[in-house]
Amino acid sequence: MPVEFVGGNARYTLGVEEELCIVDGATGELVPKIEEIMSRLPEDLREAVSYELFQSVLEIKTPPCESVQEVEKVLRELRTRVGSWTAACGASLASAGTHPFSRYREQKITDHERYRQVIETLRWVASREVIFGQHVHVSVPGPEEAIQAHNRLAEQAPLLLALSANSPFWQGMDTGFESSRVKIFETFPRSGMPPAFPDYEAFEEYVDLMVESGAMDDYTFCWWDVRPHSKFGTIELRVLDSQTSLKETVALTALTRCIVARAIEGDAPKGPYNCELGLENKWRASRHGMDAAFFSISERRSIPAPELARSLVENLKEHAQDLACEDELMHTLEIVEGGTGAQKQRKIYDESGDFLDVVAFLIENTRPAMAGEPS
Repeated sequence: MPVEFVGGNARYTLGVEEELCIVDGATGELVPKIEEIMSRLPEDLREAVSYELFQSVLEIKTPPCESVQEVEKVLRELRTRVGSWTAACGASLASAGTHPFSRYREQKITDHERYRQVIETLRWVASREVIFGQHVHVSVPGPEEAIQAHNRLAEQAPLLLALSANSPFWQGMDTGFESSRVKIFETFPRSGMPPAFPDYEAFEEYVDLMVESGAMDDYTFCWWDVRPHSKFGTIELRVLDSQTSLKETVALTALTRCIVARAIEGDAPKGPYNCELGLENKWRASRHGMDAAFFSISERRSIPAPELARSLVENLKEHAQDLACEDELMHTLEIVEGGTGAQKQRKIYDESGDFLDVVAFLIENTRPAMAGEPS
């Protein structure tokens, strides 16, 4: 059955989702407070907050937004207001790709049919999935444009992961990875780097085969780092760790939008990406973050991640100007110069040797800066 692509547009409208930790303000542990929080939320917030697999996780999400600035405004309000209602329940919000020390075996499953089905099917693989990502949807004109964007975003996924790396700690230990989150999630079926589809028909054929085989109910059970989201008319980037700083969330959103615009309108290569090389470069990104070097086929050399990031931003400036998000795109370079979330977490831990200080840092910096405060 065809996977109908509906609702797309050429304005590159945006939607962003952030998965956030619900933590105890005193112990720093993850706490199963989602039901209490949802029961207290005002009516106007309920559409913007979602359940996730575990009761110690919530997701905030924007409606379709016309600009990066609108995304920033909505997420700022959501982080602030949902954070206040979380505080009323005796907890705090913290944003990172993983919680530094809470144990996955102690987390409670959300009592929804889809989540029960996931746990029953995947068992231990799903029960370990106490991880937190940022997802960016960018609207595209149609199905073939979605595949163009799919391939070019997948090509850039290792660098995007390196920039977003924010999960060095897991189960009370330093994993040695900048993003342990993606390694945990890659144990899921149909996860990780996506297939290199030549056209939309090939994507439809893949989905039809997987549904016919009984592997999944529909394409939303494709949990790749990048996927066409046909029901929304978007291409969805899923590789990013959740960001502690809202400014970095917004910068990565602008970067994603510009990559999609260039893939469709600009001089970016056409056709499938090199999936094998993408897998190798993604490994380097998860292990080394912005200290990685990624192999370039065109230059036949490994290029340091900071050099690649600066070059990519330079190549996207014209698209950023057209989309009125040049300032936000340039904030990507602040991650290059100032460090990723993973590097900042490690700095806190190296100074104190206490994971509770790391959680306190995450709580403090998840709260958006108020008027007059530095962002």
